[in-house]
Amino acid sequence: MSERKQHGAHSGLVTNDRGSAEPSLAPEIPRRLALTRKQLIGLPLLAAIPILSLLGLFGERWSEVHAASRSIEMSIRYPARFRYRQVQSLDIAVRNTSGHAIDTIKVSLDTAYISRFSSVRIEPSPSIAFIVTLTDVRPGASRLISAELWGDRYGRHQGRIAAIANFDTAAATVRTVVFP
Repeated sequence: MSERKQHGAHSGLVTNDRGSAEPSLAPEIPRRLALTRKQLIGLPLLAAIPILSLLGLFGERWSEVHAASRSIEMSIRYPARFRYRQVQSLDIAVRNTSGHAIDTIKVSLDTAYISRFSSVRIEPSPSIAFIVTLTDVRPGASRLISAELWGDRYGRHQGRIAAIANFDTAAATVRTVVFP
């Protein structure tokens, strides 16, 4: 019949006498998906991140806590979640609920909490490190303390904020998560 030759330059091609080239047949390989254990765990997590962000899990969120004692009431609105290097505000409203004027109310912001943020600006300015003094607070009057927090360290941050008037204290715990 016909004689077949292989040429060095075309080692994958088989030719017959007329010079027509026929490709060699590929071996049968079964198709399958091969993933490592880490890939099997990581792939669903990567798929879940956009879904969870659309549902608001990674977005900014604020919380509010209240604390009261016999003579003072305190409301704190703080960032519960926000992103690294963003600026958020912490607002503390202190109200005199007693029937007489309070000479001095000291509001103490936990140093361990505040130091986890950078470029912290507090109004009115603290007299001592992170202690704001409110003077001459009339019955029923409220005072506002505002702090700007710049997310410098990511992670969970927790602290205690206390309002102290004479021997009366109202305190609450705040918790903030800073995402990378």
